[in-house]
Amino acid sequence: MSQNLDVFKVYDIYEDDPIFRKYSNLKISNITPSYYLILRSIVGNIKLEQVFRNDIFEQNIDYLDTASNPLASNMLSNSNEDVDVDVDVEPNEHNKTEIDKEKNLSLNNIIHLLSNKTSFIKLQKYLEDLNLEDLNELIIDRKISFRNKAFYDNLANEFFNFYYFTYKENHTIAYLHLYRILEYISYTFPLLYSLKTKDFSKSFDSLRTLFSGEKDKGELKVFKDFIVEIFSKEKNYERMTIDINIISNSDEYNEKIFKTLKNICSKDIFDSTYEVENSKLSVKFTEFSSFIITIRNRFFHLKNSQASNIHSIDIIDSEHFFSLINKKCAYFISLLTFEIIAKSSFNK
Repeated sequence: MSQNLDVFKVYDIYEDDPIFRKYSNLKISNITPSYYLILRSIVGNIKLEQVFRNDIFEQNIDYLDTASNPLASNMLSNSNEDVDVDVDVEPNEHNKTEIDKEKNLSLNNIIHLLSNKTSFIKLQKYLEDLNLEDLNELIIDRKISFRNKAFYDNLANEFFNFYYFTYKENHTIAYLHLYRILEYISYTFPLLYSLKTKDFSKSFDSLRTLFSGEKDKGELKVFKDFIVEIFSKEKNYERMTIDINIISNSDEYNEKIFKTLKNICSKDIFDSTYEVENSKLSVKFTEFSSFIITIRNRFFHLKNSQASNIHSIDIIDSEHFFSLINKKCAYFISLLTFEIIAKSSFNK
């Protein structure tokens, strides 16, 4: 069964997973709410079809796991063919018996099952106070499902576009969808988070913090204040940093990227404590939205009046450049998205 979101159709990676026998609502269907699809996609447990291009792929990267390797994830599972597991010393496929082929098929199924099971375990782990049994019941709660439905439908589509262009290795376009997500959530997420605080006076204080001060405070500034003054303090993320690792086959290229990022960004964005010359930059969690915005402004605008642009010659290859930063940008956005959905959708 799939769900059709016009641009994308959404499927379970393994539709016969035994977990669905116990928790049938966890299986994707035409009535599955978009907030649940977003959660599943963030932890790498969803299959997508780009309808216009008739392109089917698995989103199996866990964007909440900063140590996960996208290349390793892609090696584990391919959307067009089963993982080939050798169970015979004979290298020639024609020499394999029907029993051998059956063994291969069984092992492939086991690998898919274990991978899918791990993803559901991760989903439960990240939800912290909510188990899969609770989630199974909440998914069919119509009151929750229709709460902010249009918002989550649109948000899911942006996430799916990011996954699709990452899968196609069009990392520059993928970054644009990450930025679109940042803009889209910049006003709504702070409101959802603040209004779902159980202490009314605390909710009032949060809203006053967000909307006081500058007369015409923009949405991105509201979002930045939310990260700095509310979210990072409540989650103890104030001293957290997110590393941007600069990796290529060329030391000269690494140095060029390192210096470009240092030159275009405010020095307040980075924590030099964990910095490694020409190899790693550590971005403060509280400044990560500013980092994303700076990259967008300096690369996608090329104004003569603006001295600190990113020229194409500065980064040589935009696809490689954005492949270096997209994973960490996606981690930052996914972490916030997971927290907001858990707080706003699962409080009846």
